[in-house]
Amino acid sequence: MRPSALIRSPAVAAALLLALAAGPPLAGQQAPVTAPPPRAFTASVYTGLHEPLVEALLYNPPLPQVEWKAPHTPGSTIRKVVPVLVLHARGLADGPATLKYGIDAGTATLTSGTTAVTVEHGGFEIAVTLDATHPKATHVSWACIAASGAPVKGRVELRWSRFRGQVRYLDGGWRSSYIEIWPNGFRAPGSFYIPVRDDGRFDALVPARVYSVMNVNGAGYKYESMERWAWDYDLTRDRLDEFTIGRTEIYAMRAFDLNAPLSTVFVMFRPTALSRMLRFDADGDGLISEAETKATIAAMKDSPTVIGPELEAADVKVWLNGNEERIVRFDRIPEYDGDFWQVQYVLQIFPKVRPPRGVWHEIRVEVRSKEQAQGRDVIDFGQGSVGFQRF
Repeated sequence: MRPSALIRSPAVAAALLLALAAGPPLAGQQAPVTAPPPRAFTASVYTGLHEPLVEALLYNPPLPQVEWKAPHTPGSTIRKVVPVLVLHARGLADGPATLKYGIDAGTATLTSGTTAVTVEHGGFEIAVTLDATHPKATHVSWACIAASGAPVKGRVELRWSRFRGQVRYLDGGWRSSYIEIWPNGFRAPGSFYIPVRDDGRFDALVPARVYSVMNVNGAGYKYESMERWAWDYDLTRDRLDEFTIGRTEIYAMRAFDLNAPLSTVFVMFRPTALSRMLRFDADGDGLISEAETKATIAAMKDSPTVIGPELEAADVKVWLNGNEERIVRFDRIPEYDGDFWQVQYVLQIFPKVRPPRGVWHEIRVEVRSKEQAQGRDVIDFGQGSVGFQRF
C-alpha cells in the first residue's frame, strides 16, 4: 500500500519494503505455509449452499505478551496475547446443539473441547481461547450434535497467510501499537490481536480469509493520534503492507459499483479529526473526560462537522488497487446516528478499466484537513482502506 508520508523517495520506500520482505519470522513463529493461492474464498451472499459448511480459523500469535506504554501515564503494563480458535458454521438446522471439536496434527489430536451452541438462521460462531499455541496443527475436526436429528460431522483443513509490514506515525514519533482483525465484524465473538514491535514491524501468520474489520491503533489514541482502519481486508494470501497513523481516522468505509455496464465506483467514509475533538478538552489535560464527551455529543446534535473535518475533493486522494484515481464527484452527506449527526463523504471515480468480477479489489483513501490545535495551524492526516468485490 502507501509508503509512509515520511519517506519521500520511491527508491527508499522500495528498499524498505524489500528489506521487510527479506526479514525472518519472529522467534517461535511457525514457518510460512506454501500452499498455492488462493488459500481461501469468499462465498457470495447469493450462493446456494446445500451442505453444512464450517470454517475453522486458528490463530497462533507470534509473541505471548507485549509491553504497553501509554504516553499520559507513567511506567508500562504487560498485555498477554492469546491463541484463539474461531469456528463459523452455516447450513445447519436451527436450535440448541452440542459442538465437539479437536485440533489435529495429521491423525493426532493436539487438544479438544466440547461446548453448547445455539444455531440461529442456519449457523453459529464461537471463539475459544486456547491455553497454548499449536503451530503443528493441520486440521480441525468437528461434530455438531443437535437435540434431535443425526450428528453432522466434518474435518477442516487449516490455512494461513503471512501478514507482515510496518506501522508508522506521520509525526515520526512512536507509541505502543497493535493490529486487531475481526473475521466477521465487531459483534462476532472472535478477533485476533497482532503485536507490533517497537520498531514498527509486525509479522504473524493469520488464518487465510477476507477480514471484515481491521484496526491499527496505538497508545496515543485520542491523545496524540487517531486510528487507521481497513474494511473487508484481503488476507487470503501472503501480504506485505504499510500503515500510516495520523490525527484523523477514516471510519465506516464502503465501496460499491453500479449494477450497470459502467466503471463508476462509489466510496463512502466518515472522518474524525483529533484537533476538532480536542476543542472540547476544557481542562487542557489532552484527554476527553466523560463530562467533555457529553459536551461533544451535545454539540453534535446541531452540526455534522463538530468532530468531522470539512473536506473538499482537493483534500482527498484515492487509489484503486494501488493506482491513483481522479475524483470525478465529491459530496458531503449528514449522517444521522440516532441522537446526533456526523459527516459522511461520498466520492466517485471512473477507472479506465472496469474492475473485473469475482476478485477482491481495494480502495485506499487519504485525507488532509487544515485545523487549529492549541492556537496553531495544523494538518490532520488520515488513511483508510476498504475492499470490495463485484459479484
